Order: sequence, then C-alpha cells, then structure tokens
Amino acid sequence: MIFKIIIIVLFYFVLNKFFINKNILLDKIDISQHKRGVAINKKTPLTGGLIFIIFMFFTPILEDQIFIISILMIYLLGLLSDVNILSSPPKRIFFQSLILTGMIFFGNLEIRTISIEFFDKILEINFLNIFFLLLCLLVLVNGSNFLDGLNTLVVVYFLICLIIIYISSNYYNLIIDYDLFKNIIVILTIISLFNLFGKSFLGDSGSYCIAFFVGVICIKFIYENPQTVSPYFIALLLWYPALENLFSIIRRSLFKKKLSLADNHHLHHLVYLFLNKKFSKKNKILINSLSGIVINIYNFILISFSVFFISNSKVLILIILLNLMMYLLTYNFLQKLIRFEK
Repeated sequence: MIFKIIIIVLFYFVLNKFFINKNILLDKIDISQHKRGVAINKKTPLTGGLIFIIFMFFTPILEDQIFIISILMIYLLGLLSDVNILSSPPKRIFFQSLILTGMIFFGNLEIRTISIEFFDKILEINFLNIFFLLLCLLVLVNGSNFLDGLNTLVVVYFLICLIIIYISSNYYNLIIDYDLFKNIIVILTIISLFNLFGKSFLGDSGSYCIAFFVGVICIKFIYENPQTVSPYFIALLLWYPALENLFSIIRRSLFKKKLSLADNHHLHHLVYLFLNKKFSKKNKILINSLSGIVINIYNFILISFSVFFISNSKVLILIILLNLMMYLLTYNFLQKLIRFEK
C-alpha cells in the first residue's frame, strides 16, 4: 500500500506540472460565477477527477463493467463542461439522466424500502423505483457540483462517507467490498491533500464522477444489508450536497431567479465570506481551505454520531430534521451578519 501511495503522489505531481506547462484543463474562474467568489488561483489544474479515474482501474471495481462505463461517461460529461463545450445546465442534466438511468437499469440498482408503507408500495412499481433513484442521484451529483469551490469540501465530504461506511461495516459485520473501500479511501485522501493546498481542483468532471461513485456505493450498501442499514442512514450520509441543491432550487424559485444561473449564495459561500472577514489578513488559500474544513468537521461529527443508530429509522429521521433546522438557522444567521457588516 505504501508503494501505491508513493506512485499516486509522484504521478499526481508530474500530471499537474504537465497540465500547467501545456495550459491544459486549468480552472476557468473567469467564466464561472459560482467559483469567482471563493477562487484563489487561475493556474490550478482540474486533475482531481482524472487521478480518481486513472487509479480507479487498479481497484476491484474492474469486476463491475457497467459501473466502470457509467463512471467514465459521467466523467467525460463533466469534462465537456470543464472545457466549456457543454455549458448549458439543462443539456448536462439531460445527458446525466441518460447515463444514470442506464446505470440504474443495467446495473440492477433499486431501493427496496424507505420504511414508509405507502411509499414502499409505490417503489414496487419498477418504473417509479427507477425514477426515484434517478432523482436522488441527480440531486446528489449536481448538489456536489455546487459545493466545488471550497478546497476539500467535496472530496473530503465523500471521503468521510466512505470511511464511516467502512467503520460501520467492521463494527456491525456488514457486507461491503473492503478491498475496494481501502483503495478508494487512499485515492481520495491523496486528492484531498493536493486540493487542501490549492494544487488541484476537481472541476465538474471530478465532482460528478466522485459523487456518482459514492452515491451508487451507498445504494448498493443498503441493498446488501437491508436488515441492518436504514435508508435514512444513507440519507444522513449524503444530506449536505443534496440539501444544498434542493435549497438552492427553492431559494431561486422564491426570488424568481433563473435556476440555470449559478450564484454565490450557498451556505459554503457564506461560511467563506464570514471567515474571510474575520481573517482578512491571512492567505486566501488558507481561508478557502479552512472554510471547507469547518463544514466537514461538523458533517464528520454528525455522521459519526448517526452510526450508533444505523438501524433506527425514527431516530435518524429526527436527526435529519434537526440538522435541517440547524442548516436554515446557520444560513439565516450568516446571511444577516454579512449584510450587516457590509
């Protein structure tokens, strides 16, 4: 494993150097209103997703060809967005839907229960089960892309999810591919370190494929451990990117703003602006990374606590509701505070 880590790190350094020297796939801050508010370096390559894709082929995931093809397709879709060839959000969502539907159908993904009898009956209808899963994955993938602006926020968040599943599986003796998890955790840890110091970004390509990978892994985790794992445990694992997406849609609809236009009014932007005011004399990279770390510390504590109730849907639902309240109160507080200081 140590040899593998050294190889990935060295390859990462060489790849970054090559992309910077050749001016290939560098972060397009100037055309991204979403990133403009927190970006700090126009010479940062979008290599996080590429590293994930390359070294993914050295893990046991090779046994699942449909999953491999789907991840590659979702990465290429994000890559087209990164190079500004496919800049239209509606078109990206359309192609995402095709890829995700293919994975759900041919990969035999399904949600058997959400612990509510009425909805469980609905989910027995194959078409509605596919549609429900498609909606969940779309919200997760696009919500994760919203978060891509603060260093470590996306990659460390999903790293936390995988670590928690790995620890939970060990503790409760659950079914997962331990070798796959260990390999992916190592890859994401290395990506997060480069991202922490602003040396590599995920871009749409990276955030799409990593979010998609973790989303599918979580669905399979429920499917393989239905008697032990409540679906609300996975909902709690993935709550943050999903809520950022849904809350953004509701917020823009209420204020009659176009849903296809990005803005800088997400919670992570407010956290960044707050910390930037408090530590205005500090390095911008430090403030950017600190903002992501603060949010992920909260998420790590919350998700770790939920492990003790992995089978208890009622308690998990209560935690989700309390968390939703905390999100809204924090958002409202930071928004008012930043407006007041202006």
